[in-house]
Amino acid sequence: MIRKGMKWIGLALLSITGIAAAGVLVIYVVMGRDLARSHDHPGDEVPEFTDAVSIEEGQRLAQLRGCSGGCHGRSTEGQVMLELFDGSRVVAPDLGMIAQRYTTIELERAIRHGIRSDGTSVIRFMPSEMLSGLSDRDLGLIIAYLRSQPPGTDAWPGSRYGPLARIMGFMFKREFGSAMAADVIEHVHSSPPDPANAREVGRYLANTTCTECHGSDLRGAPDGSMPSLAVVMAYSREQFATLMRTGRPLGDRELDFMGQVARSRFVRFTDDEISALHDYLSDSANWSE
Repeated sequence: MIRKGMKWIGLALLSITGIAAAGVLVIYVVMGRDLARSHDHPGDEVPEFTDAVSIEEGQRLAQLRGCSGGCHGRSTEGQVMLELFDGSRVVAPDLGMIAQRYTTIELERAIRHGIRSDGTSVIRFMPSEMLSGLSDRDLGLIIAYLRSQPPGTDAWPGSRYGPLARIMGFMFKREFGSAMAADVIEHVHSSPPDPANAREVGRYLANTTCTECHGSDLRGAPDGSMPSLAVVMAYSREQFATLMRTGRPLGDRELDFMGQVARSRFVRFTDDEISALHDYLSDSANWSE
């Protein structure tokens, strides 16, 4: 009886293993199709700038959005963002090299639409949903800066999506609809804000700098890992400026992630931009629904 019981336990474990392996295979194929699927958005023209003043402003805008001094390394030289033991890796490429290889339209399509030059989509590690709202002028200035950057000295390997990465992507797809940026972008961008309208400027800045972490509605993550930006209603303009430039919130606490982002990126906000952002986020009308 014991021997027969062990036999049935072994068969049950073998069956479970087989079902699990089949599930992983299905996920591998499904995610492989998503990764290889081509998107036919043609891309849009943006103004081209080459003067030094425009390149300097492009650097500021690129830093605010994390294109420089963020995911792509200390500047734009690229880096390996994630590496797993099964060989999976996510690589943020060298943007100086990409900017030399891509046409302006191809760069616009990659940044605002999440579509590479070969038509495949970037994964949602890249915040194309946020960057899709950039105005033509701001995007043109960012591209001017990227074009001014020499390629880095490191030759990064390409991204590789092994079984673990594809399982993670499949779970993300089930939770959020797709793991591919091009699938969730509306592929239309709004007009640039009227510089004389502080509310429009604040909304534009919030949508193109804050939604990466705080969600498209700025209400934070459901699990509470990122707060709703309705918290800004509790901040005076001066307190908000301190938060954006140092990462230190009310109570002078230390926020690890926000502290890093504030000191590496948001410190490049101008006083007027911080004021406009504060006015927009602290308006209770934005949070009444």
